[in-house]
Amino acid sequence: MSVSWGDHLVFGEGDGKLDTPELLDSAINRWKKNLDAGTILWRENRSRQDDYVFAAEGYEYAAKVHKNLPDFDDFEISVSLSHNHGLKNYLYVTLNDHGWPLPEEKIRKISYHNEWHAKDISFQTRFSHDNPKYVLEDRMGNKQWGVLCLAYPEVRQYLQNQYIKLIQDYNFDGLFICTRSQSKPSDFADQFGFNEPIVEEFKSKFGKNILEDDFDLQLWRDLQGEYLTIFLSELNKKLVEIDHSLGIGCSRGEVLGPPLSNVTLNWRKWVDENLIDFLAIDQSSSKCPSLWIDLWPMHRGYGYIQNYNDSFNMNSLSEDLNQVYSEKFPNNQSKLYVSRQWTNTTPKDQKSILNHTSVSGMVFSSYRYENQSAIQKSNWEI
Repeated sequence: MSVSWGDHLVFGEGDGKLDTPELLDSAINRWKKNLDAGTILWRENRSRQDDYVFAAEGYEYAAKVHKNLPDFDDFEISVSLSHNHGLKNYLYVTLNDHGWPLPEEKIRKISYHNEWHAKDISFQTRFSHDNPKYVLEDRMGNKQWGVLCLAYPEVRQYLQNQYIKLIQDYNFDGLFICTRSQSKPSDFADQFGFNEPIVEEFKSKFGKNILEDDFDLQLWRDLQGEYLTIFLSELNKKLVEIDHSLGIGCSRGEVLGPPLSNVTLNWRKWVDENLIDFLAIDQSSSKCPSLWIDLWPMHRGYGYIQNYNDSFNMNSLSEDLNQVYSEKFPNNQSKLYVSRQWTNTTPKDQKSILNHTSVSGMVFSSYRYENQSAIQKSNWEI
């Protein structure tokens, strides 16, 4: 069960707010009893509370999310309650959600994340705000705000240290890294990825200056994918030292996909080298998993090798399970989960997925399960 607690607190209704330990305890009991839930993915908000720079201070949504939190330690309580019910609890962090500067008002009128709660506010992690050179760049130096470049050792170290700091004083079973991004989509899939260390590494390996020369796009995509693998390898070593597991969620297929890029997902290597304990596929960055509102509806981008938005070059889920993921699962230490937060999944569909030999389980949205009345509104109005 994927728990975006901030959504519950601000947009949930009645018991669906989960704003007391008692309500959270009852919900976990329901998830276990009705859905056979075995793991909680607890999405953290405290990095926003402690480390974010706001570009529109005082906006009602920001005040509610970041100032009116219940008076209990959600990490401690969620882990304790999960374990009491026999469930595991992973801290859920977002790799590519470091925020963006507030655009000019005339731009916000025609270009926005969504019109209900993120049109006139923006926030950034202090790290990306204070170190803009680490944000992913295109050939002209334009930035894809919110997405840090993992080619910098300083970026990898910062993120790893932040994650370890978040979990070190609690009894989480592991860390779940989500590769989704709420950032503005690139204009085209191969737009970003020209930061200095990528330029230097590509020239060293292949003798081409990617800022000036024609070059092999796939070699460049693969090189960027290697940095994500290096990041996971370094992080896994640190987590093993403190006896924590590592899971990762991404799109289905071979590339990161919208709204990011054609960067190669080396998921087979992650599995073969035991860098991850589980892989959750079929994630989507293009709509909110709690309410299914389209994000950046006026920006979609083009040029993706695989695009889940229009099904370009995408097999069906069953075809991918049979022909692709069955190559690695279940014959290894890692497990495969299928994310269902963005899809109407009938009992028949669920049974079919769970009966597949490569699949260990599915991931659902706690907000959608607990807030049916709020979902009917189809907006994020407070």
